[in-house]
Amino acid sequence: MNWFSKALIFKVLSTVPGGAALYRHAQWKWTKSIVATPNWVGQKVDVGMSYLNWLLEHGYSLEKIRTMRHLDLGTGWHPTIPLLFSRIGLRDQVLADVNPLMTGDTFLDALAITNGLLGDESHPARKYLLDTSIPEKPPESELDKLLTRYEMAYHAPYFEWAATTGQQIDFVTCTQVLMHLERPILDGCFKLVHGILKPGGLFMVPVHLFDIYSNSDPHISVYNHLRYSRRFWKSVVSSDMMTFNRLKSPDYRSALEGAGFEIIEFHVDYGTEAELQALRSLEIHPEFLSKYTNKELSEKHLFFVARKP
Repeated sequence: MNWFSKALIFKVLSTVPGGAALYRHAQWKWTKSIVATPNWVGQKVDVGMSYLNWLLEHGYSLEKIRTMRHLDLGTGWHPTIPLLFSRIGLRDQVLADVNPLMTGDTFLDALAITNGLLGDESHPARKYLLDTSIPEKPPESELDKLLTRYEMAYHAPYFEWAATTGQQIDFVTCTQVLMHLERPILDGCFKLVHGILKPGGLFMVPVHLFDIYSNSDPHISVYNHLRYSRRFWKSVVSSDMMTFNRLKSPDYRSALEGAGFEIIEFHVDYGTEAELQALRSLEIHPEFLSKYTNKELSEKHLFFVARKP
């Protein structure tokens, strides 16, 4: 689908009463873009494994990890990563979203697919599982009962909980969410996370830096977003339903430092040679040229781990 048409649809639906609900219905029934599939859930399991492997490689024993309190910020419809961690032995996990998205059905969908994937004897997570047998489907279908069974709490919205919880979290994961937050909101989010982490607690985040509209429009470059001014992007492209902040790694670094974090790891991936060739031929808006180096403009992905001192 043409990226600009898609952005305009978001823009129109965000102004129409019931527009968001209509779009969600279309995602479920027509495009199937938020329906749990083995491929989609498998990608989230892989991300969860990257978090686990990082902890193991940096001196955290499996026994220690199992005692840590985890917050999954921006869980969405399917709590795949918390379910993976539950199978590994984590208890008392917290799931959080700005809006309530998860239901009993979406929980069960993610559970069934996650357990099916982990049932594969060649899956790298199996050596960390408490029990390698495939669990039976739980008798409950209501979300609150499922959360209780798996020792999880769900806060959506989470602002009141975060304001009153204190420093109770050992590590926070936030998977491909931050690119939807404008810089002032991002700064506030980082300060909130800093406030709920225990001293020494970790904030672990992968985030896309490329043009996410290129996922659905093969006719544009992964750097297409660099062509437009801030004014045009904010007034025409961004909407309440879909925001892509177009930030680069220096912005995330400064936001982390401003919130008081110590940066432990900060890894950036760049475009392929073909993508970089396309970037060199792109007419980049002067606002980006004055703010970022050529190398920063070519960034595609960021993974960081930050610690609260």
